[in-house]
Amino acid sequence: MVYLYAYTNHKENLDALRRAKGLFDAFKADGVECELLLNEYRAQLLAREWGLPLATTIETIKDIDAVATVEDIVIIDSPEELEGKVLEYPDYFKKVIYIKDVCSDLTLNGAEIIELSQNKNIYSEVNGTKEDKTLFIYGDSDYNKTIIKNLEIFKNKSLDLYWGNYFFVKYEDMLAEVFHKIIEPEDYYLAISNYNNIITSDLQVAIEAKANSSTVRYLALEDLESCTIDVLNKLNIEILNRNINFSNKLEVENSIIQNINKEIVTIVKNYV
Repeated sequence: MVYLYAYTNHKENLDALRRAKGLFDAFKADGVECELLLNEYRAQLLAREWGLPLATTIETIKDIDAVATVEDIVIIDSPEELEGKVLEYPDYFKKVIYIKDVCSDLTLNGAEIIELSQNKNIYSEVNGTKEDKTLFIYGDSDYNKTIIKNLEIFKNKSLDLYWGNYFFVKYEDMLAEVFHKIIEPEDYYLAISNYNNIITSDLQVAIEAKANSSTVRYLALEDLESCTIDVLNKLNIEILNRNINFSNKLEVENSIIQNINKEIVTIVKNYV
């Protein structure tokens, strides 16, 4: 069995879950049986809406061995600390593949390290008809209420807003007064296939929207790490800041984003 563990957090994002969907779909297409491990129930509910099967919920990365056995292959996409018995996973399981995020310096010795980079990423490809409209996807959480703090820049822009899975309940009434339409989190994949223009503050979303032929602009409402800037520059994604009027369309040259889903499937199949 192949177990795919994706870590999510209500204060952060669902990027690992998005990558898990890309991998799960690739495994399914190649006839490889795979089971999802998630650490959080709300993410599991959304995963079902995204077409993923019922996952097994575990508490942390340290609980993977409560489900997987020595005969199993484990894929880990998590920023959690690598310590204690987790360091022994590469020797315990049949094979461990560790997904290293763009800005992470974590590494798991003995595991197969798949490093997300400037042009190699895990994502889902979806088919849809593009419409000439613009969607803002800040991310899955706005714990610090960043959108509200910068609300003036969104007024009178005819923008639709993606409602993050972890947005505050009372947030919606305030945002609905400014944004043209609210898109629910279960419609994420439909949105990136249908919206011709996507503005986002989430790197994984930017990569997926770009791969699905949207014109993508990255809105930097907070300071960006150099590793994030490098990826955006490599993909020719325009970086906007809060002082830029982004209501006018920008034509951005399309670039090829290499999909490493198949690479991971090949690694796994060598051990199945």
